[in-house]
Formats: sequence, structure tokens, C-alpha cells
Amino acid sequence: MNIVKKKKNYTLVFDSSGSIFIPKFSILVISDLHIGKSYSFAKHGNFLPPYDIDDTIERIKFNINLYNPKKIISLGDSFHENSTLKVINNSHIKKINKIFKNIEVYLIDGNHDAELKFKEKINAFFKESLKLGNFNFKHIKDTQNVNNLFEFSGHFHPKVTIRFNKVRYSFKCFVLGENFCILPSFGTFTGGLNINSNVLKKILPKKKTIIALGKSKLIEI
Repeated sequence: MNIVKKKKNYTLVFDSSGSIFIPKFSILVISDLHIGKSYSFAKHGNFLPPYDIDDTIERIKFNINLYNPKKIISLGDSFHENSTLKVINNSHIKKINKIFKNIEVYLIDGNHDAELKFKEKINAFFKESLKLGNFNFKHIKDTQNVNNLFEFSGHFHPKVTIRFNKVRYSFKCFVLGENFCILPSFGTFTGGLNINSNVLKKILPKKKTIIALGKSKLIEI
């Protein structure tokens, strides 16, 4: 299921997987994949089944098959550590490059992978940020609107808590404002920061739209 919105006279398609598709430019936008997080956990003695990479790749592949994008932009922290491409299995690197084949892929620098090693292993362009038309793509939301551009960012892994029948449920979510959108984390082993946390309260305006990711549909709040 998806929800369609208009921003800067462009159509934005919000997908229940946590992606956004921009038909005019044929761009698929995702954020915070954190590929290799299970390897990082194992290094510190927390052994998790290393299936997060395969699951994240499959979900990207599903989006590619659904929207057939010409471009993919990942808004930072695509890899969990700067050393990820050195430690993960080469078969995963081959799978990533296979789904990226014939697509113009841009990986924005995040705080986890700004100094990523062995970038040449991935068929993608690495950018600090990227401007296309009236859109700006970066990892962390600017405190002020720049040049009246609409900004896409990630980093915070936003989530929202909904109370139903005296039970609280937490969902990943998009945070949509007049000139910005913060995307939820797309990766499988990724947590979240509540939109009512002190950190997000400081940077988010009172007027905003929350689009929560349910199991099979999106919920606009």
C-alpha cells in the first residue's frame, strides 16, 4: 500500500516498506540500511543471525521490481561501519551490485559510513549530499531551509507510538513537513527514535504529518 502526496508540484509516493518514489525523476529514495550491523554486533560478542543483509537486499529488490526506478538514492548509513565492505561476505557484495545493475545509484555519506573503505567494490556514486531539481538529499536534516528546497533526510530512524485498547504500539514512520521529509530506517536490524523524544522535539515543527508503517498499510496521523 502507498500514500501519494504533492510537494513542490511533484508527486511523492510513500511506500509501506519505508521508501519514497518520485515518478517525475524516476527516483527511489531509501535511508539507513545499516548493512553489516549483525557483523558489528558479533564483533562485540552479541551474536545475531547474519540474515539482515539478505533481508534488506530482498526488500530493496522488491521496491526496484515494483517501481522500476532509473535512480536510487540512499540517504546515508547504507553501511553500519566504515569497515563493513571488508568484513561482510563477498556474496553479499555481489548481490548488492546485481540489484543495482543498470540503475544510477547514489549513496549519501552518513555518520556511520562517511569514511567507508573499499568503496570501489560497490557500483554506486558516493556523495556528501545531492541536489536534483527542487530537492536536496542528505543524511541529517538541516536546521533551516536551504534555498527553498524540499529536503529528504534520514539519520533519526523516526518512530511513533499509537495507543489502542490501552496498549501501546510503536511503528517506524515518515515525518513530513512543508519543506522536508525524514525517512524511517529501511534496514532490517534498525531501531528507532520516538518523534516525541527531546532530540526530535527540538528540530521538528508543531505542524507536521506523520505516516506510520503498519504491517501491510500506511497510517496517516
